[in-house]
Amino acid sequence: MPVLSLSGIDRSFPGVKALDGVALELFAGEVTALVGENGAGKSTLVKILTGIHQPDAGEIRLGGEVVTLPTAHAAARLGITAIHQETVLFDELTVAENIFLGHAPRGRFGLVDWRAMRRQAAAILERIGAAIDPDVRLKDLAIASRHLVAIARALSVDARVVIMDEPSAALSHKEIEELYGLVEKLKAEGKAILFISHKFDEIFRIADRYTVFRDGQKVGAGRIADVVQDDLVKMMVGRSVDRIYPKVAARIGEPVLTVAATATRPSSPTSASRCAAARSSASTASSARGARNSCRPSSGSRSRPPARSGSTARSR
Repeated sequence: MPVLSLSGIDRSFPGVKALDGVALELFAGEVTALVGENGAGKSTLVKILTGIHQPDAGEIRLGGEVVTLPTAHAAARLGITAIHQETVLFDELTVAENIFLGHAPRGRFGLVDWRAMRRQAAAILERIGAAIDPDVRLKDLAIASRHLVAIARALSVDARVVIMDEPSAALSHKEIEELYGLVEKLKAEGKAILFISHKFDEIFRIADRYTVFRDGQKVGAGRIADVVQDDLVKMMVGRSVDRIYPKVAARIGEPVLTVAATATRPSSPTSASRCAAARSSASTASSARGARNSCRPSSGSRSRPPARSGSTARSR
């Protein structure tokens, strides 16, 4: 039985129907990738699951029971948490305060237990492999570290469902690998994970299932092992890949533009590019379908002294 299931979900805004009878199932210990182009309805669904928007119609079941998610607090209380691409954190607060904002541990007389909060924050940061001091103010952290704090905040509640919305967007390669390790840990803990990404290599690496949205409708779902990338693309756009990017025969002509790029720092190498005209031939021998520029680095370009900041580049 799925941990979370949605059926017949509708949501409209003035002039547009964002979701049209969509369905979704999330299972314990598995990652379901939600795939679709921009505007397919993914963000609207996430906002419904996190209590920001209310569906116009449809049913949401959590653990087999029908639930409503009238507010973000209600969603979090039921164990639904989200890691968003754009984090909402506060620069002047410490890392620990950001992690437990709104649900800080409390001691006697309902006062915040600061020692417990720092201890729990440190434990969560260690769990996700983030070497961050919980007492540091957020404004002193790099962007990637702030994103890890947002992940820690999402995991500070006792979550049953974890939504990851483009979680690797601001992370380095090393941090992305650590994120994959965290996903595996969450799966081992029995969490149901909804993973939203435009990166197919991520999807095929960590997802167990997929659901595809197109124009506010669910158009496909299944086991990720049963599809290849072209299958997902076809479901996303409604046509085969070879119709999106048809092969066009082109003959590269003589250079029509040469651009020499000058380094802005003494340690940077100079480079140059050459652009050549290419004409794509139609099925008839004499017709042409327009021109296209082809640019490539030019080997053996003559080095020039590095330009200083504020200098003007001249075309030649």
